[in-house]
Amino acid sequence: MQATAPPSRSGSAARPSPAAPTGVVADLQAALAQCPADGMATDENPWQELFYEHLRDEGLPAFVKNDAVTPAGSLWTGARRWTESFREASLQAGDRLVVSLPPSTAFIQVLIAALWEGLTIAVVPPDEDINGVGSALDARGAIASEPGSYRWTANPYAGPASGPDALRPAETPPTPDVRFLLRTSGTTQLARWIALSDRNVLSVLASHLPHLTLRRARVLSVLPWSHVFGLVLDLLPALLAGAEIIRDPDGGRDPASLASLGEAWGATHLSAVPLTIQRLLDTDQGPALLRRLHGGIVGGAPVSGPLADRLAETQLRAGYGQTEAAPGIALGAPGEWAAHYLGRPLGCQVRVAEDGELLFEGPNAHVGVWRRHEGLERRAPARTVRTGDLVRREGEDFFFEGRKDTAFKLSNGRFVQAGTWEARLKSEFPGLHDALLFTPAGTDIAVALCVDPSASKEPSEAAIRDVLGRLGHRLAGCIQVAPQNWSQGNKGTVDRDEMTRRLRASHFRD
Repeated sequence: MQATAPPSRSGSAARPSPAAPTGVVADLQAALAQCPADGMATDENPWQELFYEHLRDEGLPAFVKNDAVTPAGSLWTGARRWTESFREASLQAGDRLVVSLPPSTAFIQVLIAALWEGLTIAVVPPDEDINGVGSALDARGAIASEPGSYRWTANPYAGPASGPDALRPAETPPTPDVRFLLRTSGTTQLARWIALSDRNVLSVLASHLPHLTLRRARVLSVLPWSHVFGLVLDLLPALLAGAEIIRDPDGGRDPASLASLGEAWGATHLSAVPLTIQRLLDTDQGPALLRRLHGGIVGGAPVSGPLADRLAETQLRAGYGQTEAAPGIALGAPGEWAAHYLGRPLGCQVRVAEDGELLFEGPNAHVGVWRRHEGLERRAPARTVRTGDLVRREGEDFFFEGRKDTAFKLSNGRFVQAGTWEARLKSEFPGLHDALLFTPAGTDIAVALCVDPSASKEPSEAAIRDVLGRLGHRLAGCIQVAPQNWSQGNKGTVDRDEMTRRLRASHFRD
């Protein structure tokens, strides 16, 4: 199969997917109905009924880490202790709280309690500068592994270990209509704090959870819960659907250990970025594990042609979204893959602008951006949001074509849409893992190609020139780079700055 073709509508994609438990779907829809279309807060808290129905007096969901199993009842009990502590400290709905804990029982208990109390939750990695984040977000307090000013510390399994002597005085008003403040990844631009409402998050859960086949699931969890993908499309669906959540202590960084963990626990689901999937495929146990999975989402970065071919042998789905979309925009069917495939729109309306940029609107559109020293900059709920991503549409299917902000100008003023040309190269040559277009000195362009070692034929410079068309006469060089020397970020996307610096130094010195 050539991964450049549109996804097939036969085979695994044609089989109906088992729905999530009807009760969960109905409860999510009821919770969403409590959220006003204008995104403003009300006296109703939609999370309370959800958690009461699906955690209290239940055996599942359960959280597993380092062979320690915490059932739903214990998650509920610990969450109630956190709720009591928040109330004793006089935290109010809309007060901002920084949560800086590793994925753990304590994290889940804090999350449940903070949602129950209607707090505005800013989730950050455990190694974060908590004081800096607290100041930037004008937060009342924080929860961390180490004690400090305005902080709680967590007992690993049973609520708070210690509480703050006092809350931090806030200069800006509470934000009861904001449920999460989550930072964008910042891989293509400066990171921003995106404000998501109950309606934003619940709309994505309601649209996506019926497709995730989480009944009696054992979810192998590797995604960071401080990122919207891991929080909204991995952790929360598993909690509400009563799944077993098996957390990888290494967060997917040791693929051999991850494969062994999935094998030992009989994992049925895994959601991950493409880099994690590629690393699993390079292990002895990884390919068999991926083929045995019943479901999961691969997202966060575009998938290359060679990787798409391998994913077509699994039940994993393509998923696409952004923090600004909470993060649901598109979803593919199980086993339905092609190079740079994003899926079909789900839970929102999309269109493609004249320049190829993907636009969306719907209940998933974020309610604002937090500005340091300024507070919440609110956005109108009924609006069109620009993603900054260039796409190609084929029927109902969407394919990634690059980022608008990867463009650069040559010294003669010519504007080069690098992302678009890179997408064309990868589409034309399915054996490419990736491609990078850059300018060595401002007058010409160069192309670096990350070629799959198993590819039968490498693209020639003449073939590259043909694809580049009129831009081809400015091609100063075509560089072949082995996958192990291709610099990537955490998601698997090319580190453009590092690769450009390295290639200029090694191939284009004066």
